[in-house]
Parts: sequence; C-alpha cells; structure tokens
Amino acid sequence: MSQYIHVIYTAAIIFPILAIFITLPILLVNYHKYGAIPKWSIFMLYTFVFYMMCAYFLTILPLPSQSFVAHLTTPTHNFVPFTFVREFIKYNPFSLTHPGTWVAALKAPTVIQPVFNIFLTVPFGFYLHYYFQRSWKQTILFTFCLSLFFELTQLSGLYGIYPRPYRLFDVDDLLLNTTGGIIGAWGASLLGRFLPTKEQVRTRTMALSKNVSPLRRGVALAVDWIIIGLLTNILGIFLIPHWIGIAIGFVIFILVLELSRQQTIGMRLVGIKVIDRNGQTASWSKILIRNLFGYGVISGLYEIVGRLLDMTATAPKAQLTSILHVVLILSFGLLLVFVDLLIDWFSQKHLLFFERLSGTDTASVGK
Repeated sequence: MSQYIHVIYTAAIIFPILAIFITLPILLVNYHKYGAIPKWSIFMLYTFVFYMMCAYFLTILPLPSQSFVAHLTTPTHNFVPFTFVREFIKYNPFSLTHPGTWVAALKAPTVIQPVFNIFLTVPFGFYLHYYFQRSWKQTILFTFCLSLFFELTQLSGLYGIYPRPYRLFDVDDLLLNTTGGIIGAWGASLLGRFLPTKEQVRTRTMALSKNVSPLRRGVALAVDWIIIGLLTNILGIFLIPHWIGIAIGFVIFILVLELSRQQTIGMRLVGIKVIDRNGQTASWSKILIRNLFGYGVISGLYEIVGRLLDMTATAPKAQLTSILHVVLILSFGLLLVFVDLLIDWFSQKHLLFFERLSGTDTASVGK
C-alpha cells in the first residue's frame, strides 16, 4: 500500500507542470470553439489528466536499475486466462467455515492484486461514459486498449530502455482492467442523474462565452509567453543574451500585434481583444500605457526585489537595514498586485490596475 501512495505522491508533484502542456491545447480548442469553459469541465479535465498520470505511473514505477533487471530470471508473460482464479484457490488461506481466515484472505496478494487491477480502470470507464459521452461498446474497447498499452509497456521493458521486462505481461490484467472500465461506466450511469448533463454544461458554456474570465486571459497570456520563450531559446543558439531575446519576443508578439490588431496570438486563439473603456478600438497610446504598467510594474518590482535580496549577502551591515526597508516597501507593492489579481479571479467584472490606469479592457470576439 505504501508503494501505491508513493507513486501517487510522485504524480502529484509532477502534475502541475505536466498538466499545463497536456491540458493547454484542450483549453485552447474549447476557448476557440465556444469562448468559455465551465468550471465543472475544467475540474473534470484536470482530474482526468491526474488520474491518467497516476495510472501510468502505477504500471511503471518504481523504476529498477539496469543491472538489477539484467539479472532477473522471473517470468516475463502469462498468456493463460484466469490464472488469478487458480492462484486464489491454491494459495489463498480463505476458508468459508473458518471466519478467522477471512481477514487474512482479503490481505493476501491473490486478492489485492486482482482487485487493484479492477479498480485501476474504474475511473477511466467513468470518465469515458460520463464526461466524454462514449457508448458502452466504445468504453469497453477503449478500456481494453488502455490496458493493452500498459501491458505492452511492461512487456517492452519500458520501450526498450531495459534489457528485458521487469514486470509481468499478464492476460488476466487485460480481463480485470476491462472489467474495471465496465464497472466505472455502470457507476457513471448511476451517478449521472446527480451530475450536470452535457446539455446543461453546453448551456452554461454559451452563457459564459460573453464574459472574459481570468482563466481565459490567463490561457492567452500563457500561449504568448510560451511563444516568446521558444523564440528566446532559438535566439540563444546564436548566442543572443536571454534578456534581449525576451525583449525582441515581447515587442514582436505583444506590442506590435496589440497595436496593429488589438490581439496577440494567444488572445486570438481564445477569442478576446483589447478595447477601450467605451468598447471601441483602443488607441496606440492606451495600449502602450497598458503594457507599460502591466509588464513594467510587475516585472520591474520583481526584478528589483530579487536584486536587492541578492545584495543582502554581500552588503555592509550599515546598508543592510536600508536595503531590507526598501525590499519591504516593494514587496508590499507586489502584494497589492497579487491582491488585485486575486480580486479579478473571484469577481464577475473587475478591471486590473493597469487596465484602470490605461483606460482599456478586454472583450470577447464574436464567434
């Protein structure tokens, strides 16, 4: 049990980073198509990604050393169906007439292993049948394919990384995993009456598409800076300093596009644009002020605080108090920015500080 908990803990650590790259394309597609994503859909999407990570890690972790695997002599496969039934009869201590054996029987590997393989794919069947609206036949087929992928991953020695399999390819796992998917789909049918339907979610989506949510703007921001990051790395190959690469990317993919089209690439993908407070096209001066305060204040405060903190390691004792006072004042400014962002996240309509100062706003572009 502790091994399973450790694997889930590993997935929880990696999830925040990996989820960005896995779910961002899905968020972009939905924003571009509908203009919004209900919180329920976001919750289902992220929990599905987290579940898939946990399921995959449970099939490959912990990773043994190459030398350990090279000296293994254990079987690599089992193609005989229902071996787990024969092993239960042969090795499990269960006796119907002796209640004292019942608890020990439940704790035995001949019970834990099959039950684990069933429960491994119960969530997968639930997500397929409820969230992805797959039929029973499709759910069974996709669950079987997922189980086959896991088993082939084990049989291949983690895609050839190891000289031989370090876990058993077991045909029984295919049967048990598929059974788990069926149970999950059955559970989705029962719980579906208490959960939002696809039509309710779609109606909510269309209502939200008229609003520019903080998440929607955040996705646009993430796309823009991923592009700038890629450009910076490419320019770095030609020995162009990192800060110059960021500056070039910012001018090209933020300033120029907002000034010429009122939309960056990220904004275009999620269907929003920059406007003035009257709903008209924002002037170039307002866009410049918007970016000056938006990026200049936040990045400037962060950079100055960072440099001052670095100075505390070598600054004379006489200057240390003054430096810490300045850090405290600037940190308070960063706190105000954070509070402003926090208010924006929980408010239906809130103008951020750089929007108020520049007289700009963002609006949804009609589909």
